[in-house]
Amino acid sequence: MMSRSDSSYINLRIVNGNATMTRAVETATAAENAVYDGILCIFEGADETSATLKTAVVIDQLVNNPGNSTSIDITQRLATDTHAYGSKLFVLALLNTTSTGFKVSGNDLLFNGVSQKQKDNGCTIHDIQNLVIHSVGSTKEHVGLFMSNAPQDGYIMPEIPSNCLYDTETLAATGNRLTINVERAAARVKVTNAATQIRNIRLNPRNGDSETRHPNVHKITWSLNHYNTQSYAIRTGFTAEDNWATSINNLTSFTAKDFSLYPQQSYSQDAVYIGENTTETETEVIVEVQLKDNSNMLMHECFVFHPYQNDYIENAYHDLFTSPEQYIAYLRDELPPENKGWFRLAGTDNAEIFKYATVKIDANGNVVFSLKNSDFTPEQQESLNEFAAFLSNHTTGFRDGKMYYTYKINHDTTHGNGVVRNNAYNLTFVDNDVRQSMSAIGRPKP
Repeated sequence: MMSRSDSSYINLRIVNGNATMTRAVETATAAENAVYDGILCIFEGADETSATLKTAVVIDQLVNNPGNSTSIDITQRLATDTHAYGSKLFVLALLNTTSTGFKVSGNDLLFNGVSQKQKDNGCTIHDIQNLVIHSVGSTKEHVGLFMSNAPQDGYIMPEIPSNCLYDTETLAATGNRLTINVERAAARVKVTNAATQIRNIRLNPRNGDSETRHPNVHKITWSLNHYNTQSYAIRTGFTAEDNWATSINNLTSFTAKDFSLYPQQSYSQDAVYIGENTTETETEVIVEVQLKDNSNMLMHECFVFHPYQNDYIENAYHDLFTSPEQYIAYLRDELPPENKGWFRLAGTDNAEIFKYATVKIDANGNVVFSLKNSDFTPEQQESLNEFAAFLSNHTTGFRDGKMYYTYKINHDTTHGNGVVRNNAYNLTFVDNDVRQSMSAIGRPKP
């Protein structure tokens, strides 16, 4: 007969990644499944809501390294002389706690050095649930992604039946097994490039072209905007009907002027792990696409002309000029007559207007157009200056063939945009025109 006043052992199966993932169930990698350390917390009381934390023990075994399975079987000794008969026991697992602030001292659970067991009125599961961890972990060796109990239909902690506690480790190892479902606090975001060409952008469009040419993709890098590096210790705001959560509102925002100065992920399918964000400020992926022309030369400067808008509109234009010379040649040969009419140049030959034209991109990415002709009268030169200012204001330049696209992370059709823990969000760029990852020209700046 088992006595709680002496050694007590429990046989546990910890199941990882049991929750529904975005779009389709996606198998976790070994690094995502790996468990390097863990803490087992026992709550005691009449029911889960009122039960208070009584003991915490470090899980003895190196649990699941390198993460070859989504389930882990352990036989664990509970703290001795701590659990009397007459009340129910509930179990909470905290895994990969290195970067979270959770530790064990004696039989006590500490969070950032503060005892949880000794809180006024006792520590309940909701007290643990609302603790803010400052890192969701990583896939680096000996760190791992933080995991905790995955809320189920009506409960967070499973109750320990009396027939799952044993006097010896040997009896427990061959006895009844209790299952704990856990989930990662992290959500995974990944951008993959499968595109070799952007067929929704036309290069150097000319009426005389025999075929439409499109730019090739040289490289894709990306960064996140409005994302959480922190998370609640256990998912909050969960209901069995949906895969959603309540997140903290402490977002990191993209502020760097130069994309190259901001931490980037490789276009070679690297993943980023972040906390959930279900606030109104939605998490975004900003993608930098560097283009080559169709001869596979990297572009130094390229331009787009948008004469009917004062501001550049992402994805509103399709025609890209891959050099100042190409752009000036287009304006000289194809300039709409009404443009000249606006600036008292209606009777002036295009060749004279653009005879000594120059166009440059300054250090801030602004386009500066210059039109000069010494044969013009002062009045005509004034018109040229006005026209040059118009072209400067209605031309967008791209340095080194780089342009930027922003995508909000969409969780599902029910909730729309958002990020929820233990989900995988993947964005793939493709060549196919039907799946328009890049529907036209992106922004000139992040």
